[in-house]
Amino acid sequence: MFIETHMHISLDGIDAVGFRRQIKESENKAKELIRNNMLAYKNRGIIAIRDGGDPINLSRLTRRIAQEEGIIYKTPIHAIYKKGHYGSFIGKPIEDIGDFKRVCLSMKREKPDFIKIPLSGMMDFNKYGDVGTIAFTNEELNYIVNYAKDENLPVMVHVNSREGIQRAIKAGVDTIEHGYYMTEEELWGLKESNIIWIPTLAPLGNIIYSNDQKYKKQINTIQKIFDEQSRAVLRGYEIGVKLAIGSDAGAYKVPHGSGYFDEFNYMNKAGIDKKKLTELAYVNGCKALNIAVGKM
Repeated sequence: MFIETHMHISLDGIDAVGFRRQIKESENKAKELIRNNMLAYKNRGIIAIRDGGDPINLSRLTRRIAQEEGIIYKTPIHAIYKKGHYGSFIGKPIEDIGDFKRVCLSMKREKPDFIKIPLSGMMDFNKYGDVGTIAFTNEELNYIVNYAKDENLPVMVHVNSREGIQRAIKAGVDTIEHGYYMTEEELWGLKESNIIWIPTLAPLGNIIYSNDQKYKKQINTIQKIFDEQSRAVLRGYEIGVKLAIGSDAGAYKVPHGSGYFDEFNYMNKAGIDKKKLTELAYVNGCKALNIAVGKM
């Protein structure tokens, strides 16, 4: 039994805009595409998945199809991002804490399984180290995390950069997604806080190993970032950071279903023994999805 802790049901790994256009064609078309994605997991023995969010309201339909296929599906309904910052492709915007309260009140009707927050941007393959600005102030982030705890909802945070990761750790989030550019200091912070880290190596690894021409000019930077992340994954494992497998499936070059095993292989190549990796992927995957170990 495998657990995919980070995927996007509204993306297909090939052409995100075109895929979403197809989904919007009709409910029948949306059902067909979502079921195909669900079967890509089910047919590979992946029986629980956690969605990173989408802005086109697919959660209700996806929950129903996942239940029909016997798959545990966890969703934030949509991510909540700071207006003017990264996040429009996975969520809906807020400007301040008042906005956050309003959006959460609306989301309650859909019963989110957790809160998803993009705290930083994505990596810029043209400029090593650039991930954009930090979206939320410390006050805002602390409010969000405390609100989530009061509602018994875990907090999933998309974040890269030392500063962003340090803020997320200090705020007490539950999982850190991506976490590129972290150093030894942040790794020890993760270990001491028991935060689960999902390092998402597959998007970069699959670009590198497929010899993808789309990023031909940026490949050296991508390779550098990937190698650094791989070393951080091994170091995190060595000191006891809680790691889980999340491939970012749906992202460019990361197919649903098989993306999980791409991520597994990259973490294994980083230096984690396959047996140990299988064990931690299940145990920490259950924790990331808020599922009792052994209850699947």
